[in-house]
Parts: sequence; C-alpha cells; structure tokens
Amino acid sequence: MVLVVWHVASQRSVLVPSIASVLDVLRHPFREPPDLDSSPLAAGVLVSILRVVLGFGLAILTAVPLGLWIGRSSLARDLFSPTLAAIMAISPIAWLPVTILIFGLSSPATILYGQESWRADILDQLRFAVVGVIWMSAFFPIAMNAAAGAQSVRQSYIETIQVLGGTRWQVLTKAIIPSAAPSVMTGLQIGGMISWRAIVAAEIFPGTQGGLGYMISTAQHQGSLRYAFAALIVIGLIGLALDGGLRLLSWRVGRWQVKQK
Repeated sequence: MVLVVWHVASQRSVLVPSIASVLDVLRHPFREPPDLDSSPLAAGVLVSILRVVLGFGLAILTAVPLGLWIGRSSLARDLFSPTLAAIMAISPIAWLPVTILIFGLSSPATILYGQESWRADILDQLRFAVVGVIWMSAFFPIAMNAAAGAQSVRQSYIETIQVLGGTRWQVLTKAIIPSAAPSVMTGLQIGGMISWRAIVAAEIFPGTQGGLGYMISTAQHQGSLRYAFAALIVIGLIGLALDGGLRLLSWRVGRWQVKQK
C-alpha cells in the first residue's frame, strides 16, 4: 500500500522522487552523489553509527554505576533522583546548543592533529558536541532503570551472601548486578532508540557535517530528495535492527528471572 501511494505521489509531484531513483541510491551506497554536496550514503551511515556507538557507550559506562548506586543508597537517591527525573523530561536535542557552547567544534581529530584535523576525516566527524547529545539522550533512561532494578533486589539475596562471609564486591557482582540486569536492559532499549532518533536530529543542526541527518538536510536544500528518501529508509532499517538486537539481548539476560518466578 505504501509503495502504491509513493508511486502515485511521484507521478503527480516533482518533489517526490520515484521509487526507481531511490532504489538506485540504495543499490550504490559507495557512489559519490553527482548532484549533492554530501559524502556517499555508506559514509553517512558509518559516521552516524560511530557517533551513536561512542555516545551510547559512554552513557552505559557512566549511567549504570550511578544508577546502581542510587538504587542502593538512600542518600544518593535523595540527591540525584529528582534531578534526573527533571532533566530526563527535557528533549535531548534541546541540549545541542549547550554542548556546542561547551565543546565548540572540537573532536578527537582536533586533539590529535590540531589545525590539521582534516587529516583524520572520520575522527573529525565525531564532534564532542554531537556525541554529548547522544550521551545525554541515553544516560537518563539507563540510570533511572538501573536505579529501579538495584532498588528491587531481594534483601534475602544480599543477607545470604553476607552470612556466608561475602565481601561488598561479591554482594554487588553476585546479587545486585544480576538482579538489576533486566531493568538495566530495559534502560538500554529505551536509551538506544532515543539515541538513534537524537543523532538524526542532531546532524540536521547547522554546523554539523556528515551523517544521515546531514544528508537529509542537504538533499532538502539542494532539491535532491531521492537521497533524503534513501537516508530515511536506511534510518528505519537500522532502527529496526537496533531495537531487535536490544530486545533479543534483553530477553537472554532476563530469562533466568522468568524461570525463577
């Protein structure tokens, strides 16, 4: 049905590219766009994925420990929970001007090569401002879910390990982390999908270069909408794969809890 509507719309409007032209872009992802000031589709996919991987990875490394601490410490819960809940309500894209103000146009390439950052194009595309937005978009749902999971750990598990002479580290690794894992995975699912949506919007922001969002914005301004449609299709497919992968991982991590009940 969607393809039929698309075909009819392309026949009646010059603004809607034909299905064949979009498929041509998808079939040649490494081809330099002849009528668009942008890198090939494959390069845009690589840049967007790298940005999300870096920001999402940083969010996991920082949010999970903080969330577990909040869940097991009443002091940390009183200090951080209201703030996290309030900040999580803010759209991640709203933080982009703030991160640009803080980081400017700096990237790993500017640290390594200074004024010659162009020598490492991929690293130069990983602007800290954009990665910071991805980090913030994933950080809060991961932290909140990790806190909820840690708070729900059965006290009997902890007491059993302590009675047997277990250390704090063993309580953490044998009781708290395994019990909180399903909630953490739920946070990863939410954070991952928010991150993927946020990166596309962040790449449309003026001053950002490279990525699928940049390709969409450039295609719109230069009238080469077949590239915009192709990028949208790729965005949807990657989002679907990301959601499926995280759901599968969450199911595998949480199987033991289902059996326990």
